Amino acid sequence: MKLVSKKIQIIVLALIMLGTVAACDWGKSTTIVNKTDNFSQRIKYSGKIVFNEKEDGIEHISNGGYLEFEQNDKGFKARENFHKEIEYEFNGDSKVTDLSDEQKQFVARAVKSIIKERAKLRSPKD
Repeated sequence: MKLVSKKIQIIVLALIMLGTVAACDWGKSTTIVNKTDNFSQRIKYSGKIVFNEKEDGIEHISNGGYLEFEQNDKGFKARENFHKEIEYEFNGDSKVTDLSDEQKQFVARAVKSIIKERAKLRSPKD
C-alpha cells in the first residue's frame, strides 16, 4: 500500500511541476518588422513592458523581460537591472541608466512607435 501511495505522490508532484513550467511562457517574445525602400524598423520584446504616463519612456520591464528597438540602423536594448532601474544599451555601446537628451528623445520616439504598432496587433482585422 505504501508503494502505491509513494507512486501517486510522485505522479502528482510531476504533474504540478509540469503545470508550473507550462504556465511560465519561457522564451516567448513578440517581433514586429516594418520595411519600405527607405525605412526599416524592428521591435522585439518579451515580458511585460510598462510605459510612463506621458508615453515617452519606459517605467518598468518585468523580471527576465527585455525590449529591443531598431530603426534605420540605430537602436537600443532595454532591460530592468537588479536595482529596478531601466538599463539601456544603445547601438552595442556600454549599458547606461542615465540618458543624454538625444537618447531620451530617441527613446520617446521609439515608445510612441511601439505603442502604435502594438495597437495595430490588438485591433480586430476587417
